[in-house]
Amino acid sequence: MDAWGWPYGTEVNDAVELITAELAANAVTHGRVPGRDAELRLHRYDEEGRVRVEVSDVRGERLPVPVREGRPLADGGRGLALVAALAEEWGVAPRPGAPGKTVWAVVSCAP
Repeated sequence: MDAWGWPYGTEVNDAVELITAELAANAVTHGRVPGRDAELRLHRYDEEGRVRVEVSDVRGERLPVPVREGRPLADGGRGLALVAALAEEWGVAPRPGAPGKTVWAVVSCAP
C-alpha cells in the first residue's frame, strides 16, 4: 500500500492491513490442509480508487460465518465483522483454477 501511494499509518493503509490480517488468519485457522497451499492477492484499481484483497484456501466446504447479531461474545466471527465494517463490500467465491474458496474484500481508497 505504501508503494502504491497510501503511506503507513494512513486510514486506508491500516484498513487494508487489518482486512488482510483477518482474512489470512481465517484461512490459516479454518482453511488449512497440511501440504496444501493458500494464496494472498492484492489488486489495485486506479481508475476506481479501490483495492481488492483476496485470500484463497483449499477448504471450499468451510465458508466464513460472521458473528450473528445478539451474540457478541460468540466464539469466532468478530474478525469478519471488522472486515464488513472496513470494506466497501466483501464476499466468497469458488477458487478459480483450484479447489477451495476465495474470500475477498474491496476497500475504497479515494480521497
